[in-house]
Amino acid sequence: MDTSRKYPRHMMVNKVASPNVRELLDLRTKLEEEIEKLRESIDRLEEFMQVLDATIGKASFTTADSALGASEQAPEILPTEAIDTSGEPRSILVMNKAGDLELATIEVIDQTLRIIPADHAVYNITRGAFAKFFLKDILGSFQEEDRVKAENKEIDWEDTFDFELKSDDNNLDEIVITNFGPEARLEEIQRTLRWALDKIYRPR
Repeated sequence: MDTSRKYPRHMMVNKVASPNVRELLDLRTKLEEEIEKLRESIDRLEEFMQVLDATIGKASFTTADSALGASEQAPEILPTEAIDTSGEPRSILVMNKAGDLELATIEVIDQTLRIIPADHAVYNITRGAFAKFFLKDILGSFQEEDRVKAENKEIDWEDTFDFELKSDDNNLDEIVITNFGPEARLEEIQRTLRWALDKIYRPR
């Protein structure tokens, strides 16, 4: 029996075209997945660039120290005593790269930092720019560096760098950093925090 007579011609065309539409949708999904992978790769490369910039900056300071002479230039790693220990708190406003959006505030009291997100901001602490770069590569490296110094008896264990992350449903509430060390560390924390928060910022 010729069943084609039971269906209008346009319905038969749609029936034949449907598998092609599904294939196109599958292709679109795959392209979206590839785009997301490329975005993640770009984020990782930018993270590596930040690390390289910090390393190059430190190397430049070291070269300048050698040229000027140790007696004329302060050492790259300043002793803890060189930090302001007056007990007076100071606040550092962390802005985005464009300078038109407040991301967070850093409150400094002696050797303690409190990083407080802006009221209008939401930061997912599991995102790569924050979790892999800022927490692991920056804060984690400072923590490990001081542990090695303590093991070598260069500093006391109670003076080692440490941090506590407070969050609610993976959203950042606060970071408390104790014994952050020399001012150079504070500057690097401020710089890399701005970059990481700018990457994962979402309005509340």
